[in-house]
Amino acid sequence: MPTLDWIGKDKVVNHHLDVPYHVLERRYSYDATGQHEIDNGSENMIIHGDNLIALKSLLPKYEGRIKCIYIDPPYNTGNENWVYNDNVNDPRIKKWLGEIVGKEGDDLSRHDKWLCMMYPRLRLLQKLLRKDGCMMISIGYHELNNLIQICKEIFSTMQVVTVTIQTSGGKPSGGFNYLHEYIVFIVPIDFKANALDWWGGNSRTPFEGLTLSTFDKTQRPNQTYPIFIDKENGSLVGVGKSLQDLIDEGTYTGNKENFEYDYSVAPEGTVAIWPITAKGKQCVWRQISSRLIKDWGKGYIKISENKNVASTNRYSVQYLPGGVIKKIERGELEIVGKEKNVPTLKFGDNQTVGGQVPTMWNEKQFFTVNGTQMLKRLFPESPKVFDYPKPIELISSVIKIATVEGDIVLDSFAGSGTTAHATLNIDAEGYGARKFILIEMMDYADTITAERVKRAINGYGEGDNIVEGTGGSFSFYELGDELLKDGLLNESIGTEKIREYVYFTETKNAPTDKTDEPYYLGMHVGTAYYFYYEKEKLTTLNRDFLHTVKIKADGYVIYADSCILSNREMEKYHITFKKIPRDIARM
Repeated sequence: MPTLDWIGKDKVVNHHLDVPYHVLERRYSYDATGQHEIDNGSENMIIHGDNLIALKSLLPKYEGRIKCIYIDPPYNTGNENWVYNDNVNDPRIKKWLGEIVGKEGDDLSRHDKWLCMMYPRLRLLQKLLRKDGCMMISIGYHELNNLIQICKEIFSTMQVVTVTIQTSGGKPSGGFNYLHEYIVFIVPIDFKANALDWWGGNSRTPFEGLTLSTFDKTQRPNQTYPIFIDKENGSLVGVGKSLQDLIDEGTYTGNKENFEYDYSVAPEGTVAIWPITAKGKQCVWRQISSRLIKDWGKGYIKISENKNVASTNRYSVQYLPGGVIKKIERGELEIVGKEKNVPTLKFGDNQTVGGQVPTMWNEKQFFTVNGTQMLKRLFPESPKVFDYPKPIELISSVIKIATVEGDIVLDSFAGSGTTAHATLNIDAEGYGARKFILIEMMDYADTITAERVKRAINGYGEGDNIVEGTGGSFSFYELGDELLKDGLLNESIGTEKIREYVYFTETKNAPTDKTDEPYYLGMHVGTAYYFYYEKEKLTTLNRDFLHTVKIKADGYVIYADSCILSNREMEKYHITFKKIPRDIARM
């Protein structure tokens, strides 16, 4: 497939690899009770800083974990009067182009500059996206063709589809009346959209799989447990103890990652079912065991023979998401009875609808004026706080199409914060909680972007126009220092951040929490990783340190400042020594 070329492409095509890793520094946390210095544990993030650097800094924790990415990058119209400068002649972009592209940048056209700005950002977004993830990009006609071509180049194994959105009653220009913009969808080949209420589709069951593939037993041990199914009638008999229960009572003392899914624990007359995806990946259940038992009694759980003959699970387990339960409570879903001999609910003809995303969206709720009016209600003291914000109904639709409860939504051109507001609304409407990560480089990241989210959480408006708060929380971050300076570790950065980075460069995973071995990072493909680092003194890999190693592994990678073990000892114990910090690989 031919690729798009432009002046400066050779300088930026692999630039994402050279972007330095910075740490993220939490400035404050926020919830309905107000702003706090202490971390409230929220997984929602708003990050102020250059989105190229911020995206790189997200990799250690979020590579391959983001289900939905929505961005609204500069349309490159040439209009420089917006609060959000919709033009790549922005001084920050010009400075970056000068540093990366060099003197060639003087000859770049407006479109060349836009492509140079977008390409490395899309490469990092690709790394963050899950294998089954979806990315949606709002764009105007000015850069539509260029965007499609670089997306087909970067996301070559995915569908790239353009959806036309009517966004206004018309914008006259050059003898034409522009009524529309576009959203470029980048989705898997086997993409299946969630149903929305403004388009039709094929009737499907409201039950969804109980497995949650985005987490594993090390992250959610309380959602790792066996479900016991009666061999004769396929009904739920009970559940076994979770991995966390076994750890708490001392029955299991090994590493969480080494915990085996044991099918022999099933009581007589039953079979055990463990959280494993159709592709054989071990994961966790979406519900803790007590919730599962309660929902079974209410008819919200469905058990059926597993159609995948290769699966180790004889049965599959499904559940009703929160949004479906809300529809039942509101009478929007007709219940016609229960399945034979089990409490599982049966539904009538008004089951949820699934189908294909239409490529023409003409709903008036998507007109840009709706986004402007909402911001006026949110910021009555500053009616001109932000020009042409996306309407929340549009972004809500994009998120609902591609996500379910528990998924992460990322927006790296956050603007006024519509994506976070939409994500909070979806949860408040009963469709289940998603998580959001917003990145905004401009100085209004706190005063507009984060402030909007605060007002959404607490509610806004007056009199008859009061809008109830969504609830929820987030933490606000700034970009911190680089982890490596002149090839040396930046000692001002906390040890945990350094450990996180080192283990990520080795394994693309997060370190394992193991307090009895403070230098242990984790186990990956049979190799145990240790980072023997002390901020105030040099460390030496010697026999004394080896005596502290408790993990049994096929091999070991050990970082230290020096090593006095003999080559014979290194071979005997299958040890690879890496000197701090010169052997720390860059991503």
